[in-house]
Amino acid sequence: MQGSTQPDETRAELYVRSLLPDGHTQQQAAVIDRLQGLSDADVLSDIAVQVIGRQIPSTPAEARTELGLFALNRVSVFQEWAKRNDCSLDPAFRVRSVDSEITGEQYRALVFPIQLLAEYDGAKLRCVTPHTADGETVTVRDRLTMLEGEDESTFSSLERASAARPPAQSDLPAADAIDEDSDPLLPE
Repeated sequence: MQGSTQPDETRAELYVRSLLPDGHTQQQAAVIDRLQGLSDADVLSDIAVQVIGRQIPSTPAEARTELGLFALNRVSVFQEWAKRNDCSLDPAFRVRSVDSEITGEQYRALVFPIQLLAEYDGAKLRCVTPHTADGETVTVRDRLTMLEGEDESTFSSLERASAARPPAQSDLPAADAIDEDSDPLLPE
């Protein structure tokens, strides 16, 4: 499902939540089929599907895995795009309190949407969906309909928005060196 990665190509990253009931899984499959159709029509040159869990810890101190740090990095980039375009990522992301069954402690977690679409022109982030703009929420299905109709977006792209993979666990600072009091990533 991966195409070439030339820097001037238009590509899409679809983030899907894992472990969902069948109805949602079928909806995700339909979205992937529509993205493949856009690729076949040369609207998109590359498609990547990233499976993500239901939630991630909301701070780098609590996100102790590479995937958790990678996801936090992406969310940070998505929030920056939303700010630049006077959009909100509500209701896509929510923050909730979670009781850890392992440690018994409570922490704040960032709940991912069931599906999220990020569109890029090379390294520039062009659009993040779902988002709310001018009081209207645009869903992934809405955005795909716009792309299928070759509707040009009026959003400002975010330069160099490709989030790099986080460092390997061995390259991370020691847990006591991370600011435990840092604010969680909250939806904008």
